[in-house]
Amino acid sequence: MVSISAERPVESERRLRAVLRTTRLAHLPGAWCFRRIAGAPSADAIATVRDVDGWCALVPAARDSGERFGLTMSTFAPDVDNSGYVGWLATVIKQRLGSGVFVVCGDNPGRGGIFDYLGYPLELAAAVHALIDELRRPVGSDPLDLDLRVFDVEQTSAASAITAGTVFEFREHAGAVEASYAGGPIGRGTLLGSRVDDRVTTAYAQVGVDGRARTGTATMRVEPAADGHLRLIEDFTWSDGTAGRNVLRSRDAG
Repeated sequence: MVSISAERPVESERRLRAVLRTTRLAHLPGAWCFRRIAGAPSADAIATVRDVDGWCALVPAARDSGERFGLTMSTFAPDVDNSGYVGWLATVIKQRLGSGVFVVCGDNPGRGGIFDYLGYPLELAAAVHALIDELRRPVGSDPLDLDLRVFDVEQTSAASAITAGTVFEFREHAGAVEASYAGGPIGRGTLLGSRVDDRVTTAYAQVGVDGRARTGTATMRVEPAADGHLRLIEDFTWSDGTAGRNVLRSRDAG
């Protein structure tokens, strides 16, 4: 299923991790390569593609084949929004393992629609499989985890620079917290800190749409709301000593 949607990066990643958990994966055995062919492809070819000079097939590789690849097949659950899946997974593999990938897609309406073959250097096959397993794991059981959450501004004070139009995108890993924020009078802001239980200690820096740069520190308290959303009560202090409070609310529940 190919869908068109407007999402923030952390919303896309949250959705695509859920997609990956429902996707049926098969790591194909052996090595694979691209081989120029004339005439019909062999029965064991995965795919064929044509350029101006003729046809090329993705086939099992011999030991003397040039570039050898591992392959993983993804078959998606019916009616799932998997838009952006290829780009997201390729980006994560590049960032974490340094390798580019290639993708061959097909369609099988009887098995949910579009399916993908993901190709990667054979020597990285075990690392790619381990990374995919990691990405498939569900979000931890900590209800206060801020990872991949989007927050809107619920309340501000006289000393606040943010407004109702400012949106925060949070990531958290092993207690380290980072967030980017923008919107309203904020051109771009970054927040870095750490969380212990329900307390987040941070420092932030931002540039307004007017070009003014400001910095400060803040302590946040994470509170679960009755409807499953999270609230962040932020007590902040600008570098000039001015202080105030903001309250943020997560868009998603759980």
